[in-house]
Amino acid sequence: MSILKPGTFCVIIAGCPENIGLIVEVVSRIGNANGYDDGYYIATSSGRAFHQVWTGIKDENPEKTSLKIVSTERRKLRPLTPISDEKDCTTKFTKPLATATED
Repeated sequence: MSILKPGTFCVIIAGCPENIGLIVEVVSRIGNANGYDDGYYIATSSGRAFHQVWTGIKDENPEKTSLKIVSTERRKLRPLTPISDEKDCTTKFTKPLATATED
């Protein structure tokens, strides 16, 4: 799967049942760390907390949470914009595109 850049908007397609369908924004890539093959930190696009998160090694016990940034696997995310179009997107986790004006 392609690597997602910070600021990419995605929909959650797997994981905790109450989070499936949420629109999220990639905060940063964890990569192969913290037990993930290809992990990411994500935040909800609304800025609200996630409804629930998995706890423990196995994804068996979703718990209610007030976390605004959580970690997840890449396989649970689908980008909402084509990867090639991301360069034109500015969000709260990416710096604004530089605009040069010449007089």
